[in-house]
This record gives sequence, structure tokens and C-alpha cells, in this order.
Amino acid sequence: MTFDLNLKVKVNLFMKTELKTNIIYQVFPRNYTLEGTFNALETKLDYIKELGSDILYLLPINEIGRVGRKGSLGSPYSIKDYYKVNPEYGSIDDFKSLINKTHEKNMKIMIDIVFNHTSRDSVIMNEHPERMYHDKNGNFANKAGDWSDVYDLDFNNEDLINYLVGVIEYYCSLGVDGFRFDVGSLIYSSFYKKLKEMLDAKYPSTILLCESVDSGFISYVRSIGFNALSDAELYMLGFDLLYPYNNFNELRTYLDTKESRYLDMYKVLLNYEESYNPSNNLRIRGLENHDQRRLCEYSKNKTLIKNLAAFPVFMKGPMFIYNGLETKADHHLDLFEKDQLDLSIDIEWFNYIKKLIEFKKNKVNLDLTISEVLTSKGRNLGIINHYKDGSTSYGLFNLSTSMSNNGVLIRDEKLNDGAYVDYFTSKIVLIKNHSIRVKEPLFLFKATDIENKKYNN
Repeated sequence: MTFDLNLKVKVNLFMKTELKTNIIYQVFPRNYTLEGTFNALETKLDYIKELGSDILYLLPINEIGRVGRKGSLGSPYSIKDYYKVNPEYGSIDDFKSLINKTHEKNMKIMIDIVFNHTSRDSVIMNEHPERMYHDKNGNFANKAGDWSDVYDLDFNNEDLINYLVGVIEYYCSLGVDGFRFDVGSLIYSSFYKKLKEMLDAKYPSTILLCESVDSGFISYVRSIGFNALSDAELYMLGFDLLYPYNNFNELRTYLDTKESRYLDMYKVLLNYEESYNPSNNLRIRGLENHDQRRLCEYSKNKTLIKNLAAFPVFMKGPMFIYNGLETKADHHLDLFEKDQLDLSIDIEWFNYIKKLIEFKKNKVNLDLTISEVLTSKGRNLGIINHYKDGSTSYGLFNLSTSMSNNGVLIRDEKLNDGAYVDYFTSKIVLIKNHSIRVKEPLFLFKATDIENKKYNN
């Protein structure tokens, strides 16, 4: 396989098969600009596009409820009316304009959909209370979790399912290209089946992303008598992308405790995640989002942060950029108040993220079939990417939490000795005795015969 280190892939409208090389840029409209509006976001589209983005993904855009509101502005995940946009963001015509302008930039647009629950003063609750979940005492309630500003919907109600499918059809008609389903594992399969029928008939290119919950939460939900869909079920129901939450707790615990046993568990679980799902499954890659801490909140160790940003990019699946990752933002945005994002550029970091984006968009990743994780112990992460033509590449990462962070030794029988080209530096790197010392991230591809000869001379 030939790997072009200087390849720049032209961003254009794409089919689902090209999701592997896509960049999904997540924006919280309230806090992305000073104005916090759709119109102000339009002025940032050139910046988002030039970064390399293929999909603009927005946190919920709908009207927010007032009963039980958290903070002065409320959570965008406490929705009053699915058919109305948040007036603080602008009008429905402003949203349509944003859709059109995004398409003019050859990007797609995805929005957050929150169908597990509504605000406690929602249109559904007031007009059709029978569509809301009631506990054994007949009270509005949550099936799982204790969210004070929302109540759950009842997916045993066929009218509710038809209504919500209509909501998706409405936004598709406006030009929305994809949807991210909040806590999508808790929504019933009967809804997804009906949704897929509609999309296949009218909008077959629609991209579906699920916030699939972690295995611990699935077990908890099932233990209290409710169902939660497994990742395999979600793929079979039509989702193109799932979150990588099955094992995220282990990585987060390692970063918090610095105990390497959690990192060892993380490596094993990454392989289980891949092997126990359909062979064409895709995960959205990236560690930052509106629910998770910034990379810089875990550590001030610059080398560790570079490696944490890099390893998800190397793995199969599109790259997820939560607004501000590219500028090394170290502040977790408030979900309930105005908290404007600082997009001041750290040029060295910005260029590094651009280089990661350039790699993800390389067409070589279209042929990536599986990312196999090395399970040898140590404060490192080794990944073997396998391609359709039988070739491989190595992603090698230093996950030492030590502030000195002078590198880690990775030794594994699956590391084949020889000379390789590092994507970042274009330098020859040698693996000897199935071992290599790693400080900065390495994306290694087999060197050509000429390069081997020059190196050996």
C-alpha cells in the first residue's frame, strides 16, 4: 500500500462509506460566539471549514423549558417543543439560512435530538400527558437517572413514536443531514425501526449517530427493570456511528488515579468492543465533548496531552472535534449559563491538530478495516491498523502520566522489526527486537525498499 504523506483530500459532499475520513465539528451555539446565535455562527463557517470539517454538529437547538430550569438559561437537553428553535439563537428562518450556508461550504449539518425525555413543561406533557412515562404511582418520572428538569417519554405509546418520527422528517425536509441521539441506548427499538422505514423511503443518506451509553449504565438500567439497547443492537437498527463509551471509564480512571491496571483493562476492552460488533462498525473518535472534561483538565503534561489527542485519530472511525480542542481550550463550558468559548489560538497546538486532521482525511483510511490494540502491559498504547490489501501500520503512543515524561518502551511480539516512516516527521524509525521507545506520537508506515537501503547504508 502506498501512503502519500502530502495528500490533501478535497472536502465534498460524501456518502456514508466515506465517514471513516470525516471530521465532525461539535458546536454549542450559545457559547461559540459572543452573540450566541445562528447568524453569528454563520460568520464562523469559513473557519470551521478551513480547519478541515466535513460535518457541523450542533448541540440541541430547540426551545428550552422553564419548569425546574437549571441555571439562568437552562439545559439545551431540557426541550419544551421539538418543532421550535430556541429564540435566543434566532428564528427558524435563521436556522434554515445556517443550513444553506453550511451546504454552500460543502459541509453537512447534524443536530442533537433529545427523545428520551422532555422538559417538565413540554408541549407533549401539556397536550398529551399519556405519551409521558408514569411510575407505579401514576406520577411523571424518570426511568433511570435523577434529572430535576426533565421527565421521560413513554415509547410504549404508538402515537408518540409516530410523532417523533415526524419530528425527524420535518428537520430532514429543512435540509438537516444527520442526527445525534442523546442517551440513544434508552430509546426503544420500535421507534428506531419506524424511523428507519421513513428514512430509507425518503432520506436514505441521513447520518445517524448514537450516544450509546457505557456497559455499567446498561447493567444498572436493566437491573431496575427497564431495557437498554446494546451496541450491536443499535448497529442493527441502522446507526452509522456510536460513541466509544464502553471502555471510556477505564481510561478516565487511569488518568485520574495514575494506576496502570486501568490502562491495561482499557486496552483489552478496546479489542472486545471491536470484535463483538459488526465488522463494518464505526465509532466516533475523540475524548472531548460537552459531557467530558477537556484534555488539558486531566493533566498539564504537554506530551501526554499530545498523545491523548492523537491516538483516537489513528483508530478506525471519524474524528470528533469539540469546539476549542483545536485551540487547546482548558475550560469545560457551562451547560446552563452563558460561558463564551475562548478561541485564541496556540499556534503550535493548532498546527498539530491540523496535522491530525490531515491524517484522518487521507484516503488510506477508507481502506482501514480494523484497529487492533496491543494488550502488552505498560503506560503506553499500541495500535495496529489493518487495511483491505493486507498491509498494516502502527500507531504508538506514550501515555505516561509522569511530568518528566521522557518516553515509554513498547515491546510486543506483534511489532515487526524493520524500518518505518513516521507520518509526522517523515523520518525513518526503527523497530528492533519487537521493541521501540516512544515519546511523541508515532504513526508508522512501512518504508520503501529505497528508504530501507538508504537507512541501512
